[in-house]
Amino acid sequence: MRTDESTSTIKTDIGQLSSLLRRLCLPRWIWRSAVLVLAALAWLWVSKQILIAGALVSYEGLQSLGTQVVTFLTRINPYLWWAVTIILTLIVLSLARNWLKSSVKHGRQASVSVSDVQKLAQGMSSEGVDVLLWVWDKDAGPVTIGDLIAAREQLRNGRVRKLATARAQHQALLMARDGQTQTSVPPDQ
Repeated sequence: MRTDESTSTIKTDIGQLSSLLRRLCLPRWIWRSAVLVLAALAWLWVSKQILIAGALVSYEGLQSLGTQVVTFLTRINPYLWWAVTIILTLIVLSLARNWLKSSVKHGRQASVSVSDVQKLAQGMSSEGVDVLLWVWDKDAGPVTIGDLIAAREQLRNGRVRKLATARAQHQALLMARDGQTQTSVPPDQ
């Protein structure tokens, strides 16, 4: 196969994989986006409530500690509530990040239906199917979304050429081995 044909075939295979991945992943993307938007809105509301409540705090009841203490607490009051808001922000960001990572990991482990794999295989070149077979560990389970993502990345990174080189090297080694065994066998007399 010529290089321009091979490049065109690889681009077609990548397009097939990307199209299937978009269709399979779109519901999860929408769900994740909705959860993150709701979490952000809840965070904004809670943060605003903390800052409003903090602005209403009065330290006049602490006059027994002294006027300087009350003045100091009154002066730093906005900063205290901003610090609480920043700590809350860090907690929310950490929780959102962990949830998102877990959701992505769970999504990559989702199985792809047999009919989707059949349609994909029919639309891909034999080289593209070889790359998908190379990525997929059939002993670990069915083809997953993560396998499709990995196959697409491998196609982009030249796995077709690497597999062809590996086959050629394997063939050369087999020929060398077979040639050595034939020459090392003593001739019949």
